Amino acid sequence: MVEEEGVIVCKATKWFIWRALLMLLMFSVFALYFLYDWKIGYPEKNVIVAHYKAFDAAEEAWVKKEELDRWEAYVNEQTLPYEDDRRIYPAGTDFDQKWPALLADKKGMEEKKSAGLWKDYSAERGWPQKVNVLEDRKPFDKLKEQLFFAGFCGVLSIIALFFLLRTRGRMMKVDQEAFYSPGGAKVPFAKMKVIDKRKWETKGLATITYTDESGSDKKAKIDGMVYGQFKEEEGAPAEALFQKVLSNFNGELIEFIPEEEDEEEPEEPEESSDETA
Repeated sequence: MVEEEGVIVCKATKWFIWRALLMLLMFSVFALYFLYDWKIGYPEKNVIVAHYKAFDAAEEAWVKKEELDRWEAYVNEQTLPYEDDRRIYPAGTDFDQKWPALLADKKGMEEKKSAGLWKDYSAERGWPQKVNVLEDRKPFDKLKEQLFFAGFCGVLSIIALFFLLRTRGRMMKVDQEAFYSPGGAKVPFAKMKVIDKRKWETKGLATITYTDESGSDKKAKIDGMVYGQFKEEEGAPAEALFQKVLSNFNGELIEFIPEEEDEEEPEEPEESSDETA
């Protein structure tokens, strides 16, 4: 709060600035996260699923023992089971890629089976050792979904940045003749008609209805939570500003009256219509 010669200025509070920064950071992180899944994460999962299916197919062929005599040649003839929808894979994927070479090792298939070979193969590449073909496979609709969420969070990030920059450069002020709203409107005390302070105690909000230069009724807000705040150690800037406005106000004041107080008000006795002699 800045107070000089009867002027009280309430700038944007650290509470709001930090809150807006956290919102901006959160939405930005989410946008990047969804973008990563759309461009890299989900396509990479589909590649892992294709490799995993090759190990499953190798195990199935090994159990049937139909190709054991020419196992190495059989493995070298197989290509990874990529799907026809090439959009779900990373750009530059080699769709003619052969099965991993270690599947041609008959001794490895005998001792470790395809599951054991997959552990070696996946560990070398930093891939998960447990793969769920149904859940880990990401169709194109799921990729588009990630892009949509990335765009949505990106828009929210822009909105958060807009309010952060706009609010940071604003303030509300009161001097000897008027209140100046965060939006820049000058509201002379003499032009104030109504002050609604029903939300002041709970939310730090009050609304001023005033007459502008054209004679039309306009409204201006006093937002004590965003500008000034109510910390006693700082002099409760927003409260000081609001009290100065009230001390110069002569119009209608709308206040909140608790129901308990309203119920406790004594009833006025009814007037009797009988005349006394």
